[in-house]
Amino acid sequence: MNYATKLSLPGARRQLEELQRRSFALGHAAGALEFDSVTLAPPANRVARSHTLAVLGEAQLELVSSAEGIRLLDFLTDNIDALSYAERRAVHLLRRSGEILRHVQLEEYLAFRKLANEATNAWAAANERGEFALLEPWLGRLFAAARRIANQVMPDRSASDFWLDYNEEGLTEALCGEYFSRLEAATGSRSLASETGALGGIRVTPLTQQRLARAVMAELGVDMNRCRLSVSDRPFTVAFSRYDVRVCASYDPEDFTTGLYGVMHECGHALYELGTAPELQFTTLGAGVSMAVHESQSRLFENMIGRSMAWTEHLWPRLVSQIPELDRLTPEEYYRAVNSAKLTPLRACADEFAYCGHIRLRWELERELLEGRLHIHDAPAAWNELTRKYLGCEVKSDREGILQDAHWAAGQIGYFPAYALGTLAAAQLMAEIRAEADVDERLREGDISPVSGWLRENIWRHGSLYAPGELMHRALGGDVDTKYYADYLSDKLESVYGVREC
Repeated sequence: MNYATKLSLPGARRQLEELQRRSFALGHAAGALEFDSVTLAPPANRVARSHTLAVLGEAQLELVSSAEGIRLLDFLTDNIDALSYAERRAVHLLRRSGEILRHVQLEEYLAFRKLANEATNAWAAANERGEFALLEPWLGRLFAAARRIANQVMPDRSASDFWLDYNEEGLTEALCGEYFSRLEAATGSRSLASETGALGGIRVTPLTQQRLARAVMAELGVDMNRCRLSVSDRPFTVAFSRYDVRVCASYDPEDFTTGLYGVMHECGHALYELGTAPELQFTTLGAGVSMAVHESQSRLFENMIGRSMAWTEHLWPRLVSQIPELDRLTPEEYYRAVNSAKLTPLRACADEFAYCGHIRLRWELERELLEGRLHIHDAPAAWNELTRKYLGCEVKSDREGILQDAHWAAGQIGYFPAYALGTLAAAQLMAEIRAEADVDERLREGDISPVSGWLRENIWRHGSLYAPGELMHRALGGDVDTKYYADYLSDKLESVYGVREC
């Protein structure tokens, strides 16, 4: 971008608009390449893709880190009172996205991103062979680099605080500790017998699961003119804009519930992006504001709607028509099966009673690694010990222990706590919706509108217009409170096991 020698406010506002359009376009192109890489592209495409993504990523960074970009954003900051609220928020987010490069050399940051790409490839090999030693040197270098970057950008705070805020605006170590401590005190120990055997032996082809997934997406109000359902090795959602959202699902023939509820989880992400206000598109504000808010939507649709008794009763005729073997069960038996507790070291298979424990062990271990209090070589043993402490089960291999997630290898440090925060927020959002409508009665009729209408008005349409904490405060009338999730779990304990505490 070429800026005039002397900036004027009208000119700077036009340049701000142009900067956002360019950033959107570069992000769109990079996202399309990433999506293609996990759906259609051959495995060897990673060589050319990595080169192209590096060029696109550098170009996007330079928009806010070049001398011209910094000058524009500094000028707008100096004249912040003359801007609209949306412009002020956009300037804040753009400065935030380039904050690292105000303190860290571009070459060093790009080297960190390159290291993360290489570590991701190392993780894939380590995970396949179940050998942490193949990832260990890469992960050690990543955490060391992340610590250096944090200390350069925010020398007066912990590295953990920096990366938590980097991934979830406003999140701190203190807040994480408070959430996990309160949740532990409110929920106590869950030692429950599994009832999942009711679904044993039912095999459902991926094609049947795909048909069921499409039907469920339509019932949840996903606009299939703006959303595409594809298949990949792992479920995820990517949004290029409110006009193009891609949902990827994976189907296990031996356990159709992972695909079914996985799709409902991704529908929460998709509906959030599809519901963003049209006027925010192609700007920095035109996407979901944070991972925690996104996760609040996906967990709400997967669990608080999808696994509810009311929705189960509505969906039951369709389930039985697609999967005749379910006719041997009642809706109530199926409901108990998909909501029962199970001891597992795998986060992706965790029940609602244990899920936040999976997140807590990752956060505690990550904090120790990031602050240099734990050597990377000792991380697998520490992971296994925390699994026993918080989940009450044993890890049999690195693959079902420290290698099960690719987040750290991908450089996503400070990312995991957003999963727990979103889970807590989901229960509180649903409590607010229930205060205004008889949700269960409407869900039994297949009417999702009380939920989607409330979320569209209070969450979806705002995109990134408000910071995550402010958005939740406006929607909830207060801060996220662990009490609502604790109450939700107590209600589910009673409906599944006939008890309110264990």
